Amino acid sequence: MRVEPFLLTFDKTEVQLGVDLSEIGVVIPAFNAEKTISDLVKELLVHGFKKENIIVVNDGSNDRTDEVVTKLRLSVVTHNKNIGKGAALKHGFDTARAKNIKNVFTLDADGQHKVSEINNFLKLKGHYDLIIGSRNNVADMPYLRRIVNRITSLVVSLLSQKYVPDVQCGFRYVNLNIFNKVKLETNNYQTESEMVVKTVRNRYSIGSVPISTLYQNEKSYINAFTDTIRFIKMAIGFLWR
Repeated sequence: MRVEPFLLTFDKTEVQLGVDLSEIGVVIPAFNAEKTISDLVKELLVHGFKKENIIVVNDGSNDRTDEVVTKLRLSVVTHNKNIGKGAALKHGFDTARAKNIKNVFTLDADGQHKVSEINNFLKLKGHYDLIIGSRNNVADMPYLRRIVNRITSLVVSLLSQKYVPDVQCGFRYVNLNIFNKVKLETNNYQTESEMVVKTVRNRYSIGSVPISTLYQNEKSYINAFTDTIRFIKMAIGFLWR
């Protein structure tokens, strides 16, 4: 089985590309993000995104996340209980499509991603249907998460026959037209992997760009046992398709 590399590199100079970000949406799955979501949204607005195109999916948070995003007057999808990051992403994509938004960025709500690095993605705008960030400081990633990420990236690369260096990265640029054919069926952390495999198998193009990640004291909500079982089940399912 041949695995084709597609990771591209750029110099570190940030270039303002003159792209009209008011036409691009943002989907942010959020769970207990009251301390970080406001700063993330403010940074997005500074970079030129329209407030009405920023979609926060509050996935059953039990802190003040819903109150914070409501005060920011964003597009908010609220789950009454926590049903998973994958479900939050799907509902965010559906909301964006209902707004007639054609392309979106996805970012994690915990402040890990530098909004200024959207320029890395925009350099490839129009060349790929799905662009995934590849964290260049994985050595700083918590040990267990680093091991899980390496294993899942390897498995997804083999299933899709494309080299995916960082399949769990939540910083992505998505052409929503892929969902004309791609139907996501999972609801948790394996959804991001499912998206990659189905994007490639439906003959859409996929690329990757290097990004940095700001690791702080954020809490990971990945359940090492449960989410590993879910990933294995998903991967086995793809072997029979």
